[in-house]
Amino acid sequence: MKELTLTRFAYTPDGTLGRMGPYCTLEEEWQDNRPNVSCIPTGTYRCERRFYNRGGYWTFEVTGVPGRSAILFHVGNRETDTAGCILLGTRFGVLTGADEETGVRRPHLAVLASRAAFDDWFASLAGEDAFTLHVVDYEG
Repeated sequence: MKELTLTRFAYTPDGTLGRMGPYCTLEEEWQDNRPNVSCIPTGTYRCERRFYNRGGYWTFEVTGVPGRSAILFHVGNRETDTAGCILLGTRFGVLTGADEETGVRRPHLAVLASRAAFDDWFASLAGEDAFTLHVVDYEG
């Protein structure tokens, strides 16, 4: 079984930024592992292939997160595109959009070229039904 490591390096009001191999990642801010609004705790998890009904494509679900389910890797750019899931991109950037709390338009940290990153990442897992994910904080 393959093993991947997601290394987080910034916890910001616009989300949690990380890297997973050549890919950029964006997750929700840390909010005590609350479902749909928090990134997951650091740790080791089993990820299993499943169909993402809302997106209409195959992906992987992070399993074994205490008190959580349906945590997927999927396409998206900003924190507003994830409900506790992990977004993939080819690079980091800034996109302007409405603030979740105030509704005022402002620049937000984002992952860019998400569809291209996701497709490449998913293709790299061809033939795999599961993999091990290590989620760690950058130390350095």
